[in-house]
Amino acid sequence: MSSHSDAIKFAYWVPNVSGGLVISNIEQRTGWDIDYNRKLAQIAEANGFDYALSQIRFTAGYGADNQHESVSFSHALLAATTTLKVIAAILPGPWNPALAAKQIATINH
Repeated sequence: MSSHSDAIKFAYWVPNVSGGLVISNIEQRTGWDIDYNRKLAQIAEANGFDYALSQIRFTAGYGADNQHESVSFSHALLAATTTLKVIAAILPGPWNPALAAKQIATINH
């Protein structure tokens, strides 16, 4: 018999960068602003998604002219939802580990 913790978990990639989620010459219809993403997080949560994965791409150019910083952007998504868990990507080189831990621990409260 399967326990609740064995249930399939669903996640989606947070479109927190301009230009869409993939490299393409096709016009992208996905928004990347905070209001769009708050609404998307609420829709995902209401439809049973467990996780949102916030990307970071500022060290590799792939056509995204603009993007939001992953950790603080994730904080905004958490404030707009109640059960959604957000996984924020962090580049370890530019981030002081102690500062990153403190920032994420603060968000966790």
